Amino acid sequence: MNATASSATTPAKDWCDSDPCGKKMAKCVSLNSTFTCQCQYGLYYSNEDCHRGEIFPGVITLNETYSDSFQIVSSVQYEVLFQNITAFFKDAFQDVETEFKQTVIVKIESVNEARSSLQMRVTVINLFVQNSSVTNDTVASMINNAINNSTYVIGYTGTTYCAAFNCDTQTTVCEEKEFPTCECLSNFSKTEWDDRSCSDCSKDCSAANGEYCAIEDGVPNCKCMPDFEKKNGKCVSCAVGYSGENCTNNSELILIIVGTVLGVIILGLVVALSVVSVRAKYKQDPEKKRLIKSGYSSPNTSDDRKTMMFPRVQTTSGHLNPGYQPNNPYETSSTNKTRFPERDYDDMYEISREPAGFRMQRRY
Repeated sequence: MNATASSATTPAKDWCDSDPCGKKMAKCVSLNSTFTCQCQYGLYYSNEDCHRGEIFPGVITLNETYSDSFQIVSSVQYEVLFQNITAFFKDAFQDVETEFKQTVIVKIESVNEARSSLQMRVTVINLFVQNSSVTNDTVASMINNAINNSTYVIGYTGTTYCAAFNCDTQTTVCEEKEFPTCECLSNFSKTEWDDRSCSDCSKDCSAANGEYCAIEDGVPNCKCMPDFEKKNGKCVSCAVGYSGENCTNNSELILIIVGTVLGVIILGLVVALSVVSVRAKYKQDPEKKRLIKSGYSSPNTSDDRKTMMFPRVQTTSGHLNPGYQPNNPYETSSTNKTRFPERDYDDMYEISREPAGFRMQRRY
C-alpha cells in the first residue's frame, strides 16, 4: 500500500492512442505506464461507457511529502499516488464492493503553504451505483475504519458537492446541489464552451459604454477603451489635453500650454508694434514744428501757400524801406550793368512785397 514514488519521467508513449476507453463519453487519461478512464462529474466508467451514479465527495489527508510532480498526470509520482488511493478505497468498500464503482481524484494540494509540506490533501469523489443503499454516514464510517489500518491515509472528512465540482473561484460562484452549477459573478458571462468558469465579460461591457473585454492571466477584465478613464464606476472621455490608456498621456496638454504661451507672446508683440507705428505716424519732428511756428504757413493763407516748399524770406526791407533794391543782380541799376551780363530771357515771375515778406508770383 505504501509504495515509494521515484522521480518523474516522461512516458514512453501515449497510452490513449488506441482509444482503450471506447468512443463514447469516457475520457482516457494517459499515466506514466498505463491509463485510466474517467467520465464527467457524477458518472462512473464501466464497460466502455459512462453511467449515472451516487456521489460521495470527500477529502483525505496523506502521509506523503508534497511536490509539484503530483500535478503532472504522466509523472511517476502521480501514477503511484493514483494507484495507492485506488487500492485504499477498494479495500475500504469491500463490504459493498458490488455497489462501489470508482474513485476519481479531483484535486491535489499541500496541507501547508510550504511547497515541501510533509502532508498532502486530496479531494476525491467515490461513485456508487445509482440508488445504492450507502449513505454519507456509512461511507465515512467505512473509510475511517480503513484509516485505522493504514499509514498512508491518515484522515478523512466529507465535503460539499461544490468542493468536488471545482468551479472557477475567480469568475464564478458555485450553487450547491448534487449536480452543482457555476454561476457567473456580476462582471462575467459564459460562452458556449464554458462549464465551470466564465471566460467573457458581462454584456454591459461594450464599446457603447467606452469599454472592452481583455483577458488578463486567463481572467476576463472589462477595461476602459483608450482615451477613456474610470470615474464613479463608469468609463468617461479624457479631459482636454489627456489621452491614452486611463488618460495618463498628457502630451496634448503640454502642447496646448506651449501653444497658448507662444500665442500670447506673438499677440503682445503685434500689439506693441502697432502702438509704436501709430505713435510714430502722428508724432511730428520738433524742428518741423519750430519752422512752421516761425511763419512757414499762416492759418489765413490759402492751401497753395500752406504747401510752400521753401520758407519765406524775412527782411527788414519792404514798403517802409524807400532805398530797397532787389537782390537780383539783373534788376540792378544801369550803373552796375557793366559788372553783370544783361538778362537774355523772359522772367515769368516777379517779386511781390507783402507785410509778412516777399513771395514770387507769375507775371502773366
